[in-house]
Amino acid sequence: MNELLARGEDYFEDPAYPITVRIVRTETMGQSSHEHDLTEVKHAHDFNELTLVTSGTAIHCLEDEEFPIVAGDVFVLQGQQNHYYRQRDRLEMINVMYEPSQIGLPENRLLKIPGYCALFLLEPVFRKQHRFSSHLSLERIAFSQAERIALEMEREVIEQPDGYEAALLGKLVDLIVFLSRSYQDSKSTNSEALLRVGTVISKMEQDYASDWQLDEFVKLSSLSRSHFMRTFTKATGFPPLEYLIQIRLQKATQLIQMTKLPISQVALEVGFNDSNYFTRQFKKRNGLSPLAYRKAFGNRP
Repeated sequence: MNELLARGEDYFEDPAYPITVRIVRTETMGQSSHEHDLTEVKHAHDFNELTLVTSGTAIHCLEDEEFPIVAGDVFVLQGQQNHYYRQRDRLEMINVMYEPSQIGLPENRLLKIPGYCALFLLEPVFRKQHRFSSHLSLERIAFSQAERIALEMEREVIEQPDGYEAALLGKLVDLIVFLSRSYQDSKSTNSEALLRVGTVISKMEQDYASDWQLDEFVKLSSLSRSHFMRTFTKATGFPPLEYLIQIRLQKATQLIQMTKLPISQVALEVGFNDSNYFTRQFKKRNGLSPLAYRKAFGNRP
C-alpha cells in the first residue's frame, strides 16, 4: 500500500491559521466523507490530529500495528505517524486538525496539567508498547461534552462568522483541557504510569526554579527509579534533569527578550545558581551568549 502525506494546505481554510475540523463517516459505494479523505489509505500528516470516535468500530492500523477502536475512544496523532483504518463498521469520527506551533496554543500553560502531559505527550509515544491500552476512552456523558465542543468548532469552520479564528482556538483549548482532565480520571494501569510521569513534567513546568534533585522526581512519580528514568527519557528525549535544564533555558530566553533584568539575575530567576554555567548552557542551546542574544533580538518589555 502506498504511503501518502496529508498536507495541511489541503485541509485548512487558512493555511496561515491551521485549525479545522472534518467529520469522517463510513459511506456506501466507497464514497469519501470529504475532499482529500484518506481514511482507508496509508498516510501521515504534516499536522496534529485529535480524533474522537463517535460511533461504530474499525481496526486502526498505526505504524505497522493494529488496534481495535470503538465509540468513545479519543487519541492524538502527532505529525509523521503512518496510519489508516480498515474493517470500518458504521465508523464515524470527528477529526480536529491543528498545527500547534502556528496557532499560539498556550502549551506552557497546558504542560502544567498532568493529564495533558500524559495524553498529548506520553501516550502517543507509548501507544505501541502499551497496545493502545493507555488511550483515553470516555463514558457516554463525558464523551457527549467533548463531542459538543468539537461540533461547535465544526460550525465555526463552516459558517466562518466574524472572529471565528479566535473562537476556534478558544474551543480547541477548551477541548484539550477537558480531555486532559478526563485522562486524569483514567483507571488503566498503563494510563496511571503515564500520569505519574506527567505529574513530574507538570511539576517541573510550575516550579522550574526550585533546587530539584533526581530522587525527588522519582519519589513524586511513585515508580521505581529505573522505570521512571526509562519512561521519562523515552517520552521526552531527555533524562529528567536535562529536561529541567531545557525548561529553564526556555524561560531564560523569554526573560532576556522581554525584560531588562541583568543576565546574572535572569540566571537566578530560572534556577541557575552559577551564572557561568548558565551562560555555557544558554550558548549551547541558542548559539549565542545571553548578552549577544539580547543585543541581536532586543528587549521587548
